[in-house]
This record gives sequence, C-alpha cells and structure tokens, in this order.
Amino acid sequence: MTTGPAGTLERFERSDLRFLLVCATVLVASVAFGVAFFDRAFPEASIEFRVDQGSSRAIAEKLLDDLGYSREGRMHAVRFQHDDDAKIFLERTLGLEKASGVMSDDVEIWWWSHRWFTPLRTDELRVSVSPRGELVGFERLLEETHATKGLDPETRVPAALSFLRSTGIDTATLQLVSVSEKKLPRRVDTVVTFEHKSVRPGGAPYQYAVTLQGGEIGGFSQQLRVPEKWTREYASLRSKNEAANDVASVLLSLTAFAALVVFVLRMRRNDVQLRFSMWIAVVCGALVFLVSLNSFPADLASYDTKSSFAAFIAQEIGLALFAGVALGLFLMVIAGAGDALQRERLPRQLALPLLWSRDAFRSRRVFLGFALGFTLVGAFLAYQVAFYLVAERLGAWAPAEIPYDDALNTWLPWAAVLFIGFFPGFSEEYMSRAFSIPFLEKLLHSRLGAIVVSAFVWGFAHSAYPNQPFFIRGLEVGVAGVVLGLVLYRFGLLPLIVWHYTVDALYTSVLLFRSGNPYYVASASLCAFAFAIPMIVSLLLYLKRGGFEPDGHLENGAIGTAGHVEPHAVQSRVEPEREGAPLTRRALAVALAVALLGGALSVVLPRPISDLVSGPMTQAEATALA
Repeated sequence: MTTGPAGTLERFERSDLRFLLVCATVLVASVAFGVAFFDRAFPEASIEFRVDQGSSRAIAEKLLDDLGYSREGRMHAVRFQHDDDAKIFLERTLGLEKASGVMSDDVEIWWWSHRWFTPLRTDELRVSVSPRGELVGFERLLEETHATKGLDPETRVPAALSFLRSTGIDTATLQLVSVSEKKLPRRVDTVVTFEHKSVRPGGAPYQYAVTLQGGEIGGFSQQLRVPEKWTREYASLRSKNEAANDVASVLLSLTAFAALVVFVLRMRRNDVQLRFSMWIAVVCGALVFLVSLNSFPADLASYDTKSSFAAFIAQEIGLALFAGVALGLFLMVIAGAGDALQRERLPRQLALPLLWSRDAFRSRRVFLGFALGFTLVGAFLAYQVAFYLVAERLGAWAPAEIPYDDALNTWLPWAAVLFIGFFPGFSEEYMSRAFSIPFLEKLLHSRLGAIVVSAFVWGFAHSAYPNQPFFIRGLEVGVAGVVLGLVLYRFGLLPLIVWHYTVDALYTSVLLFRSGNPYYVASASLCAFAFAIPMIVSLLLYLKRGGFEPDGHLENGAIGTAGHVEPHAVQSRVEPEREGAPLTRRALAVALAVALLGGALSVVLPRPISDLVSGPMTQAEATALA
C-alpha cells in the first residue's frame, strides 16, 4: 500500500478491494461451517430445565416447611452446581451419547444449591434441587452440643425409608448397605445408606444416604460412587496434562520475568509509552474490580458463617482491589515491554499507542486491520470446529460442555464479557506475540523459530484442561499461534488484538445469547463486538470525506525506539507522546518498584485469575472462569 502526500485523501485501491472481498468470503464461509458443525465438535451436556432458580427455591422451601424447619431471619444464597467427577467418569466409560441418557434419566449430576444461613451461627439449612424439579440433597447443620429428641435404634432404617418415600423415591428399588452412627455430647447422629439395585452405570453404585440427628431428619444425599481404581487411573492420566502445563507455565514465567527486565531497561532509555501502558492498566484494574464485585451473589453461597458478615464484605472488596491492582500492574509491564520490542522490530506497522486518537479513524490500514481481525474470528471458529471433528475420529476426547453457569445470576453478566475479552486479548498478544517473538528472534537468530517456539509455549499452557490425549489442546492452540505470529509480521498487532478480544468475548457471551433475554442479548452483542464500533465509524468517515488520510504518522517508526524516529514516518498533526527529559532516579525507582510489585502479585494471585493468561477459551472454559 502506498501513502500519499500530506493533505491528500486515499481511496481504496484495487488490491484493498480484493483483500476485503477475500476477507468477506472467508468470514461468511467460516461462520457458516462453524455454526453448522459447532455442536458436533463441542457437544453440550443434555440438561432438561423444568425449573429455574426461582421455582427451584419454592421446591426447597416446601421441603423445609414439611420438615418444620424455619427459615425466618436467615439470609439466602443460591448457585448452580454439578458433580464433575461423576460426569467425566460417565462420559469416559459409557461414551457421550449413552452417558447423556444416564444423566438425564438415572442419576442426578446437576442441581440448584440453596442455602439459608445466619452470620456468626453454625446452624444453617441447605437444599439441592435438580433442573427437573426433584430433590437431590438436603442438609441441616447443627452445633454438636445441640440436643434433639431421641430415636429407637430399631426404627432408624424405617424412618430413613419413610423420608425417602416422601421425596418420591421408590424404596422398593433400594437395598440397605450400611448403618453408621456418631455419638455427640447431647445426641447420636446416624447415617443410613442404601444402594440402587439396578442403576450401576459403568459399574459404579448409585447410593442414597439419610442422616438422622437423633430422631430428626438432618440430611439426605444421592450420589454416584465413582470407583477408586478409576479415580487413580484418571489421576495418572491427568498428571501428563499437568506436567505439560507446568513446563509451559515455567516458560511463561520466564517470559514474564524477561518482560519485567526489558520494561525496566527501556524505562531507563525513555523508550516505554508509559501513558499508554498506564491507561491499559487502569482499564484492566477497573474491569477486574467490577467483575470481582459482580460475582458477589455466587460468593455469598460459600460465605463462612464463622466470620462476621461485615468482615466478609470487607474481604470481598479487598480481594477485588488487590486483584485489580495486581493484574493492572502486570498488564502495564507486559504491554510496555511488548510495545517497545515490536516497535523496534516492526517500524512500518501501525503503533497501538497512536491508535487511540481521532486520526486513527481516518486511516485505511486501521480499517483493513479491523476487517482482518474479524475475519480471523470466523476462521478461528471454523479451525477449532474442524480440528476437533478430525481429532475425535482419531480418538481424542473432550468433556461435554455445561450449558449453564452462574454468570446469569450476577448483577451485570456483560461485565464478564468485557473483562474476558480485554485481559487475555491484551496480555497474551503482548506477551506471547509482541514481546516473545522479537525477544526470541534475537536469541535464536531465526524469525520462524521464534514464532514456532512462542506459539507452542502459549499453546501448551492450555494442557491442564481434561482433554485427552494430554497434548491435544497444546497442538490445537500452538498451530493457531504459528499462524498468528505470521500475521503479526505481515499486518501488525491490531488485527490480533481485535481477533483475541472478540473470540474470548464471544465464547463468554454464548450463554447470554441463548438466554433469549433482550437485555442479555443486546448487552452481550455490544460488548462482544466492541471493535465493530470504531470500524463502522472509520467506514462512515471514509464515505463522508471521500477517502482516508495518510497514516505514516501512526506507524511505530513515528514513535521510534530509544529516541530514534524512522525517517520515512510522516509527522502527525497531533504529536505522538514523547517524554522530553530523562527519568530521574526517583522516577526510575518508583517504576522499578511498581514493576516488581506487579510481577510479584501476578504470581501469588489465585489460580482462576492467573488462568486468564493461558490463551483463547472454549465456551465452557470461559463461562466457568466468569
């Protein structure tokens, strides 16, 4: 593409139109293929939702009323849960189709878990109701010193059977397995366990247990007892996933440390676009804080009543602030170091720090970058679908995805869409592409080698997921990473940011799109396709003005590296950000402290947060993380 003289408008060239035509063709074909075969490549577990959160609560409350247990003065919390061990066991031993039938008809795997509690009190009530509206479990927590009426030992089994019949369970299909008791200071707790005579999927017994607290019903559960031998064998199988993930995690940690060193050194050379990096950090911190507080309804279900409610609230806010600051600083370091290296290596590509201005909307290359980014979204969807269709035929295995998550129970479900699009999109593209590839190219003296190594380190950071064989996810993501590395050198970082943000945001939005709720659908669409807004603005300006403006002043070379500006760069009417004076020792010390703190905090963060830097996610991964 050529750049005209200052003040001359540029129109689409014939090569641009061919490029856009290819993008449109690939996008339409990829989306059509991906949508048509998505359910075959990523099957969902079959869940029949006869009751939702509200109607399941009514069922739970009726049980408590029938038992005479008061909910007055208690707080309520609810979340959707499932037995992951039993689900994976059934899918691996029976196959997905047969396992789905068993989970739909014979065993309870999913449930709405309701909880009534009082802060600083041990006693609480818990009831689990299946999506079909059937009772899955019940538990009444009492102090060990709490006294109840006694019960004749001879009537324990009949009392348990009577309770099971009251819940609609056919006790004629059960056989007694064991009766155990626990003597407490003022009562005797008894657990009566039964086993279904005919339901033994994969050879695993399906058991029902009734807890009697003295002469009162204190609990009930039903569960598929996964054989210990299978559990050990599966753990051994999963150890390969974890080992591959650990190796990749060590290499990613070394990459992050190298980025920290480069960040500090480039700060000393006045070669970090600090304002840009700090704005990214601020946005990241705000989104982390928002998402953390947004998950409060789900966190309430795990509140420990031994601590005061005020302390729980303070802890939630404190952890949200901690995570926001930590990940914000981490992203500031990664973005600052990655921007410096790719600016040095790719002087003719567009500079992201200069694209947050009105000038960027008037650039032909910016518009084409958005078009390519969205094309990559469709191509990646088709690639994933095709990859797993082929992999399945060759014996690969992946668990069925769960078409529900607590994201729908948060105050602002779209907040997770924004965050899970933004943080992986910027952190991974800057660390595994913008930083790693130029950094490794200097070490290996090979551009292709740098692209391949960085791609598969990034890819195998996904190995901890249960997909088998252990290398399948690393191979899938690694191959995609090689293509993305080639795109970086040919088209710059902008298309990769657009692609990564949109892919992760879309996978996180699937649940909201399927909800049918107009608010959820509209907010998810706006957040998932956020980059479509500047793309549309750019096109409208082109149509209004009759052309684009020259954009040499938006290139990396316009900023330069370590004080050097590329001679070909056209100066902007708006001067790009430059630091005029060298850093003082105090400023350097502050920057180093901030960078070290960010690196340290990113290491000690809880695993669910750190998992966000591991790469593009499937629907299940994204919604679980949300």
